[in-house]
Amino acid sequence: MLAVYLACLVAGGFVIALSLLGGGDADLEVDTPGPVDVDAGDLEAEPGGEGTVAVARFLSVRNAVFFACFFGMSGTLLTAMGAHPSATLLASVGLGSAAAAAVHLVMGYLRRSESGALPGPAALAGARARVLVGPTRSAPGKIAVSAGDRTHQLVARVHGESGVDRFETGDTVVVVRVQDGTALVAEKTFFA
Repeated sequence: MLAVYLACLVAGGFVIALSLLGGGDADLEVDTPGPVDVDAGDLEAEPGGEGTVAVARFLSVRNAVFFACFFGMSGTLLTAMGAHPSATLLASVGLGSAAAAAVHLVMGYLRRSESGALPGPAALAGARARVLVGPTRSAPGKIAVSAGDRTHQLVARVHGESGVDRFETGDTVVVVRVQDGTALVAEKTFFA
């Protein structure tokens, strides 16, 4: 059984260390005609299937990695200390489950809070942005705007009072306001 504990400790510990050293941050970019915000909590479950959705959320890869690491760590330590195999197994399953549950609760809190969320529309007014896909007055484009320590991509159109009819990829623009999820942008000197 020691081999199982060691394998879980090494595999789980390696993935956790890799995510800590690598930043553990990955962005999935998808081109959409407008802003999209999807959370697993927004998905409708079949009637009577709420428990299935909760179990599916708990059985994530992240939780499995933390379970494996703490299961392996406690099993290895208790085996090395000469604990009874049954007690070692129970304690290891308990500690692994507790670690997975703690990570699940913390990640749920972070998902529900506003950490990493796009700031409100008023916070973006006056912000400079880089044009990714050139917008015009009639056709939308895409911009990248930095807010705090994150860069957000928004659908953009040229503001009606702008002195420019279109912007090209790479141009710097200013966000006049965000309306219905679309940034209305103008030239850098618009507020001057």
